[in-house]
Amino acid sequence: MLAALPVAAGCAAEPAARPAPQPAVTAEMARITESQRHFDEASRALSDKRYPEARALLDKASGLGVDSHRYQIGELREKLDRREAKVRASEAAELLDRQDCEGAFARLSARIDELKSEAFTQEARKLVASQAVACASGTVDAATTAGKFADARAFVAAPATRTVLGDAAADRLAAELDATIAEALYGQIEADITAGRWASVVEKLDAAVKRGDASEEQGRAVLARARGAAAPRLTELAGKAVGAQDAAATLEQLDATIALLRWDARAPDATDLQGSSAADLPGSNALPEPLARKRSALAAWVEAMQVRMKPMKKPEKRWSHGTLAVAPPSDVDGQATRSLPPSTPVWVLGQTKDRALVTAVDPGTAVLTAALEVAIGWVPLPRLAPEPTVDWLPPNDQLKGERVWGPLREKQPTLELGVVSDVQGENILVRRLADDVEVKVSRKQLRSGRLAPGTTVLALCKSENEMAKIIDVPPAGRVARIECPGGVQKEEPLASLRSRPDLLPRSR
Repeated sequence: MLAALPVAAGCAAEPAARPAPQPAVTAEMARITESQRHFDEASRALSDKRYPEARALLDKASGLGVDSHRYQIGELREKLDRREAKVRASEAAELLDRQDCEGAFARLSARIDELKSEAFTQEARKLVASQAVACASGTVDAATTAGKFADARAFVAAPATRTVLGDAAADRLAAELDATIAEALYGQIEADITAGRWASVVEKLDAAVKRGDASEEQGRAVLARARGAAAPRLTELAGKAVGAQDAAATLEQLDATIALLRWDARAPDATDLQGSSAADLPGSNALPEPLARKRSALAAWVEAMQVRMKPMKKPEKRWSHGTLAVAPPSDVDGQATRSLPPSTPVWVLGQTKDRALVTAVDPGTAVLTAALEVAIGWVPLPRLAPEPTVDWLPPNDQLKGERVWGPLREKQPTLELGVVSDVQGENILVRRLADDVEVKVSRKQLRSGRLAPGTTVLALCKSENEMAKIIDVPPAGRVARIECPGGVQKEEPLASLRSRPDLLPRSR
């Protein structure tokens, strides 16, 4: 009956249906819920020491990429890493107790490399540090005591060793091993050093490096110690041989030993034409200075005997005429190793028909055998002058390009400046500065064009061709500052300057 009754007018209508949730919001809420579920399960797994399962669940949570969970996931993962580190360290400790260093290091380093977790690495290293260092040191000591240096080096250099010990501890262990090996190697060759058996010294060191018992650097370091013992003996040997008749044989023996010990035979102060010294060369093994000087003196003495050099009763001072190439003291005909600028003072120790052995420092009253230690080499005898040559014309082979004074105009007695353009025997072609015209003159008509302060020239002062003094020539070299009579100074073009032979320094 009630169902049949009509609905009373004015009764409330049915409520409106709720809107369906948006798909994007639903998916995000599901992702957050799933991430939280994985995190909670991972936390329980960690508490139950189910570490692999906990790590897998954290990986799933991280993979969902919920930003609000990122921090708590990171904290739990670090906690997990430290917990697992204790387990792995305990496993490694058992192997370390049995002195199985390589096994312990291999297992622990493999996990460190796999996880690449700073928290795991720090915790694992901290927990095994003392045992690991003790075990590693014991392994190294056992190998070195047995003479198995290559095995010890390989163990210390192994990536697993460095991974577990850490850089600082691994470096200390390597340094201790290097020192031990160096002392052991030196002990193996000490008797040979005492007996002067240098070939045996080098042979044993090379063999040690080849076997892997020592690095090349260690081999060089021990060789340097052997050299330190050899140097004084070789220096004494060379010094006694200077002046002796059998000097050539001693020099041959000395050079063979120097080469064997891998020294550079050139003296420390020997320079090439570019001014480089032996000690400046890359990878150089220059001789110690005392040995180098004695060896150089011995080589100079041997060469002097071979070329029948006539020693000077007293070293004589001379000056270089032009630039001189200097052959080494040990080879009168050898390639020049240095050069001397014009008018360089030298002292002649001895001479042949056309060569002179010279030094660049005054040897005083030193006997020849002592003075040979400072000999710089051989120079052409005709290029040495008994007086300074700074105002001389250079030799003909060096004259081209030089500025000179010359009678460059017909029927004019004065000299003017030009530049030598060519040398044709006794005829010299000079290009006038004033107009670039070439004039042929003889060498004896020329004077050096060096315009030193104080040089007397003829210039236009109050009148033409008055005598004036050069004060300075600026670097550009186109004008000269001169001082006229009365003290007046002015700039005068070089092309307009004149002079006379009697006003200029004597030349040859």
